[in-house]
Amino acid sequence: MKTTYSGMSDAARLLDETRQQIFARCNNAITLSRNDAIEAVLEAWQSTDEDWKVNADEAAVTEDVIDAAIRFIRNLPLGFPQPEVTREPDGHINFEWYRSPRRVFSVSIAPNNRLHWAALIGTESPRGTACYLEKIPVSILDTVARVFEGD
Repeated sequence: MKTTYSGMSDAARLLDETRQQIFARCNNAITLSRNDAIEAVLEAWQSTDEDWKVNADEAAVTEDVIDAAIRFIRNLPLGFPQPEVTREPDGHINFEWYRSPRRVFSVSIAPNNRLHWAALIGTESPRGTACYLEKIPVSILDTVARVFEGD
């Protein structure tokens, strides 16, 4: 699609084109980081896709957990730090944001669109359970942001 620049000076046109190029590069970087997280989710699922790969005391990751985990990653705000992804023995997918030993947040994606989360922020240890349908609960986004703010 070609942009029409009627009524714009050459300087304004150059600024607009530069802004669009910068936005495209930033969006590409965010997309790539999301792709890494999504790939990690799919690897966690594949690691339990066959019965012989699951120990007797472990549960396979189900399709509804994978769907919710991928939706969760895609619904993270632009520029938001991407989590480390792990599979839990109970069949949940875990996302963790780690800044330091006293600044960490973890959310477990469980069946039936349930999110179980906990954080350690200095001496505080907030935690909770939430239903996840289409939007990530604000309380989760705010708590992750707190992990990365300040000293």
